[in-house]
Amino acid sequence: MASEAIIQVASAPGVKRDGTVFEGQNYVSAQWCRFQRGLPRKMPGYRAINKYLQGIGRTLLGYTQDTLTYVHVGSAENIERFTVDGNGNTSIIADRTPAALAADPLNMWQFDTLTDASSNVNQIVAQVAPNLDCICSSTAGQLFTGNLLGTAALTEVTTVPSNWNPNGGTVTLHPYSFVYGSDGYVAWSIPGDPTDFTGSGAGNAYVTGQKIVRGLPFRGGPGNSPSGLFWSADSLIRVSYIGGTPVFQFDTISAQTTILGAQAVIEYDGVFYWAGTDRFQMFNGVVRDVENNMNINWFYDNLNAPLRQKVFAFK
Repeated sequence: MASEAIIQVASAPGVKRDGTVFEGQNYVSAQWCRFQRGLPRKMPGYRAINKYLQGIGRTLLGYTQDTLTYVHVGSAENIERFTVDGNGNTSIIADRTPAALAADPLNMWQFDTLTDASSNVNQIVAQVAPNLDCICSSTAGQLFTGNLLGTAALTEVTTVPSNWNPNGGTVTLHPYSFVYGSDGYVAWSIPGDPTDFTGSGAGNAYVTGQKIVRGLPFRGGPGNSPSGLFWSADSLIRVSYIGGTPVFQFDTISAQTTILGAQAVIEYDGVFYWAGTDRFQMFNGVVRDVENNMNINWFYDNLNAPLRQKVFAFK
């Protein structure tokens, strides 16, 4: 009688979409899957907690305090806010849409927070511009602020310089609020006040040629904090505090980078990763390519380029 043997056919971890199905030892397809100990493990997926927003949310900001997470959502015509408790239960939705908002189906938002030094109240800083179909759009943007935990409509920031151009986004490098936009424009507020961009300590500069589309905080050294990184359409720029009349110094780290979309950057354990227009890159002190021999062709060949601004990174 012939004996039976069990032969285990083991695939290597990861999903390889480039090449043919017989090229390599990896899996060739997966859904809701991650890998742990070299083996596939199911991901639970998502759960709907709110189905009553007025528009398609393009940007979310979450802030947790006293067992509640305060969620702000920016859409084409609205800013809305609700809370989520530890069991996933949500509050009623508060409409915080500014009266001065220029509604546009192409509106994209960027949010951040900053504590107002005069009142010790945490503020939401919300920037909007019609950037959905064109990352390098030159159309003017707007900036709004309000109590982060409140429900009242946000108000527009109007204490601004004559060359005001916040159509790229906003980031907080505590205690300064920054905005940025076309032609490499960067402006920063007075310390501790996200509504004043002309007072003592505020300033603005043109730091590169192309539009700046994303900014994130970055670890600064002694005497150089706060620091941050700015991504333009073709470069990566570091900003560092130096004090005095200039207040900040700007250095071009690389003039040969690209970025797929304004929300395609993620920081993970102090290292920044982003999708460019034809490759993945990272910054950990120097700019490097992220090696990808598994699915880089599949990703870019199947990308709907006109909708690249909908690409987002999260962890």
